[in-house]
Amino acid sequence: MPGYTPAPHVASRDHRMARVLLAVRIMPQDSEIDLDALSNELKEKLPADFKILSVSREAVAFGLESLVAWFSVPEEEGVTGRLESYLMSINGVGEFSVEAMSRTSE
Repeated sequence: MPGYTPAPHVASRDHRMARVLLAVRIMPQDSEIDLDALSNELKEKLPADFKILSVSREAVAFGLESLVAWFSVPEEEGVTGRLESYLMSINGVGEFSVEAMSRTSE
């Protein structure tokens, strides 16, 4: 449309990419796995566009603990596959599951 100028609130809209927050429960391969070392390795091998917001321990049963890690990842196709590959590459990770998911912008 010739001569069309968007309203200022439309023209200045923030176009940052949305991100997805994921809470992931990570079970160690066995009860002998050092969860502090596992947490450190998660942080050391983190893909460049992923962020770890927090990592905490939660009791599962019979003295076994799991980690619950909150990740911020880009909202893009294939990101869950990348998250899965990343977690499977960490020594000591047994099973993992996404416990919560939310969309956000940064």
